[in-house]
Amino acid sequence: MSDQTKKQQPESVRRLMEMGRRFLGGEAKQQPAVERRAGKRVELSLAVQARVGEGEWQTARIRDVNLTGLRIEPAGDARPGQTVTVQFDGYPGVAPAFSLVGRVSRLIADPNEPGDVLAMAIQVDRAATSEDARKNYRLLVLHYVRHRPLLEEVDKGYFEGRCTSCGWVGRVGQRKPQCPHCGGTKLEPV
Repeated sequence: MSDQTKKQQPESVRRLMEMGRRFLGGEAKQQPAVERRAGKRVELSLAVQARVGEGEWQTARIRDVNLTGLRIEPAGDARPGQTVTVQFDGYPGVAPAFSLVGRVSRLIADPNEPGDVLAMAIQVDRAATSEDARKNYRLLVLHYVRHRPLLEEVDKGYFEGRCTSCGWVGRVGQRKPQCPHCGGTKLEPV
């Protein structure tokens, strides 16, 4: 079919013919992938506590973030649509401890193990997350975007500990360990 004839056809006919060529395995114009994220994604590796639904808290690691969502490993037994609560420890000079509530938007497959789920993408639920928590999340993301070398130092001076009073597990400062949930000062290394 000549270019002249293609231009004379209505748009709907052109689309139908294009779909037919794709279905039959013929040449089709490749459409560029559409970026659906609301903001720029930034690699950020931070240890957090995560809970899917009403399940147990588990240690997880954020792999990348943007202001409306994040990717967490491991996904555990999460399913799309489930509620996830993510607990961030306080980051000195950046933000105090806070929690985000979000929904699993998709699961990310492990490229090395077919059938295994590597991570979950979470979209922050603005209605279920407090304004202060959203503000602290924004401060944290923007801080590490602007100060990338500090990210390498974020784990120094801290240890993973368990509060003997309430059982909370997370990262605390070595100088003055204190549980962000109950305020207890007796923490055991995990």
